[in-house]
Amino acid sequence: MPAPPAQPEEPTPAQPTERLAESADPVRGEPPEPIRRWLAHTVPGAAPAPTSVDLRAHGCIRVRRRWCPFVSRQTLTPPTAFRWDARVRGPAGIRINGFDRLDANGGTTHWRLFGVLPFVGASLTDITRSTAGRLAGEYVMMPAFALRPEVRWQAVDDTRAVAHVVVAGHPHEVTVTVSPSGALASVSLPRWGNPDGGPWREHRFTATFDGEASRGGLLLATGIHAGWESTGAFIRYDIDAADFR
Repeated sequence: MPAPPAQPEEPTPAQPTERLAESADPVRGEPPEPIRRWLAHTVPGAAPAPTSVDLRAHGCIRVRRRWCPFVSRQTLTPPTAFRWDARVRGPAGIRINGFDRLDANGGTTHWRLFGVLPFVGASLTDITRSTAGRLAGEYVMMPAFALRPEVRWQAVDDTRAVAHVVVAGHPHEVTVTVSPSGALASVSLPRWGNPDGGPWREHRFTATFDGEASRGGLLLATGIHAGWESTGAFIRYDIDAADFR
């Protein structure tokens, strides 16, 4: 999920990041019941455990005050790397092409609209930390990662659990909410950014899911709406195809 372009509207003042009061210390091994329910619902019992996935998607992203259609292709290899390439049809039919990426060299975001790059004035450290948060939250598109030793789980209640995972040297606490049926309902985490135009710091970032579809042999969450708590959703999209490897 990319960080949004600057918004012209007067933003709602951001609230301090709140941490959930979990019921136990994070542990490795078998995940809490909500996560087991999600995996049983999503992953066939005999499915292999992939290490990466290629996703194709379409949707709309907010560019300034307008919702603009886009198509994208993304490769996820949690917890180390991702690349998201997209083509956006911007205001007045202007084509916007670009990518977000995280790899061993750090984070990169490269988008051009009339020759202007978002993240002007942002340091490599800020971009790397923000893109690391994105990858931490998007691992749910590769559900088998929930069982990897890099993830420590902390129970909250019968619908929520917190995944503790380190990406690019930065620890993240990702709250996963699962419906009684086992469908993924939402993912939320404190993520580094400056959606309000102020200093870079942690802000609550949330993605919600209102549907499911069979993709690549798994039942993946789709109908995705994502954005910062302080400024609202800036992207909504559906997964069209998934190729697990």
